Amino acid sequence: MGAVLMQNNHPIAFFSKQFCPRLLRSSTYVRELHAITTAVKKWRQYLLGHPFTIHTDHKSLKELISQVIQTPEQQVYLSKLLGFDFRIQYKSGKTNVVADALSRIEDPVHCLTLTMPHFIFLDDLRLLLQNSPEFTTLFQQVQQKPSNFPDYKIHQGLLFYKNKIWLDHSNTFKQNLLEEFHNSPLSGHMGVHKTYTRLLENFYWKGMREDVRHFISQCSICQTTKYETKKPAGLLQPLPIPSVIWEDLSLDFITGLPPSHGFTVILVVVDRFSKGAHFGALPTGFTAYKVASLFLDMICKHHGLPRSLVSDRDPIFISRFWRELFTLCGTKLRMSTSYHPETDGQTEVLNRILEQYLRSFVHSKPSQWSNYLPLAEWSYNTSTHSSTGLSPFQVIFGKPPPSILHYLLGTSPVEAVDSMLSSRQELLNILQRKLLKAQSRMKFYADKKRREIEFKVGDYVYVKLRPYRQQSLFPLPTPSCLAVSMVPIKLQNA
Repeated sequence: MGAVLMQNNHPIAFFSKQFCPRLLRSSTYVRELHAITTAVKKWRQYLLGHPFTIHTDHKSLKELISQVIQTPEQQVYLSKLLGFDFRIQYKSGKTNVVADALSRIEDPVHCLTLTMPHFIFLDDLRLLLQNSPEFTTLFQQVQQKPSNFPDYKIHQGLLFYKNKIWLDHSNTFKQNLLEEFHNSPLSGHMGVHKTYTRLLENFYWKGMREDVRHFISQCSICQTTKYETKKPAGLLQPLPIPSVIWEDLSLDFITGLPPSHGFTVILVVVDRFSKGAHFGALPTGFTAYKVASLFLDMICKHHGLPRSLVSDRDPIFISRFWRELFTLCGTKLRMSTSYHPETDGQTEVLNRILEQYLRSFVHSKPSQWSNYLPLAEWSYNTSTHSSTGLSPFQVIFGKPPPSILHYLLGTSPVEAVDSMLSSRQELLNILQRKLLKAQSRMKFYADKKRREIEFKVGDYVYVKLRPYRQQSLFPLPTPSCLAVSMVPIKLQNA
């Protein structure tokens, strides 16, 4: 419904409201009468004690006062008009423009607007560059003789070098860029290489890598939240490199987190091919049903059911419900060797990255970690992976993640689609070769610290209770004097 209060043909107030489902099923007469009584009630303070005229485009209401009351609805609505001095006049629908505009929804196509982000900091950068002698000199040279500078071009008052915004080495704006591309939640306090790669996608200046290295070395948050990493020891048993995105996954839990909106556990799922990841929050007492429901909502609805799943030996995976669920889905549950999570190394490394990210931003308010999971997922998936040289976002979608230049320069949609389709398969082939190379390199260096031992069926072997500090199955007062291994176990065929 829609109404307008006017005096001397000048609008004073407007009113519109949606009909409830009951009124939508009522007749036009009842709806029009309801609109009149509702508008009179809305503007009661203006109308009571003054004569006024009600204009309606429903002709039968013109004789409302003189007609015979036949229905209960008429009695109810007329009682609401008692005490008011009014008369009703018919107004054709063509002339009842204002009320119709309030009561009728316009075609949404005519109401849509196109918005694009405008980076205000680029205006500040232009002002700083105008005061730079080095920039001014180079800008004029490129402007006067562009053929002498094939890698440079001018666009919107900025100088571009190989499609990256050029800055002079002494520009103070570099500090703002370093803080934005390293300290912000979208950047995630990543290391030198990832921060440098992310910054190089949009900007260029001489000595950029060294500036990034120096800035990160002085980052107090990185110094207090990151820890040293070492190469894994032992002979690795790497899994076959997948060939399809989001078919072979690894899965793990991060537990022991402070309560955050009722959650204390993070479910981490990683695609072993693209290295893309999804993070989900779980409560402390999560069950197999809770994990399966979150997995379906977080993974299956976007990527379908996986072909294989790698996980470390966690009690939740022993659950009969979990096994039956994935058996019905056709997924093979591959369990990694007890206390040796090399087969699930990808998830173990990502767990450290995610924990490091959360420590960087919620160390002062630990209960807010669940609010940062979407930002952490974006930061990781848009960062260059060390083993592939590509970001998971680029591998999955076949294009780089959105950047400042994407909005500033713009490309033809047809050209962008053609380029993406032509390089898609080539990108996946390159990725598979790089993963094989990275896997071989990782195994080569890891195996240097261990010796390989071959066992035969029927041999007796000792199995450690723990890989590091020995613990007994029975509580003893002298744990330092406990035996290293359990009783011998005879090897049998699997």
